[in-house]
Amino acid sequence: MKKAKQAFVFLLCSFSSFLFEYLLLFLLEFFFGTWMGEYAEKLIARALSSLLNFHLNFFLVFPKDEHYGKSLVKYYCLAIPVMFISAKLLELVAQWSRIDQLTAGYGRTKAAVLHTLLNAPVDILMMTINFLVQKFWVFARKKPGTPLPEKPEGDRAESE
Repeated sequence: MKKAKQAFVFLLCSFSSFLFEYLLLFLLEFFFGTWMGEYAEKLIARALSSLLNFHLNFFLVFPKDEHYGKSLVKYYCLAIPVMFISAKLLELVAQWSRIDQLTAGYGRTKAAVLHTLLNAPVDILMMTINFLVQKFWVFARKKPGTPLPEKPEGDRAESE
């Protein structure tokens, strides 16, 4: 049951970050339109949502067997390539769907919603890949018998 709860909390945290990113994408598209471009919007939104996602996963989902810094480095070794792959895939989907031509006559709100929804198939694919890599590499549990890192002095006093 513990594994199922952990998976559920992981997905909930990922979904929260996903929603946060979509809100940012919508706001960036609404306020800046196509001036920023797909890459810039995606980079800003992904950078902020990935930071939120890392913290949610580190503090709420996975055991703290590793140091914060080590997990953060591994997380961004995954997140940075995924961000660029996602942005490129989004650009290809936008070109394929001709979204700019389709939304040319729409108001800003409707165009922003359609641009934001265009991200869904790309992000679902990338979220699936992220889940697997985070589970088995970034936040992987230490092997049984491996000593845990030393806790700072303040933590020992609280547990006694």
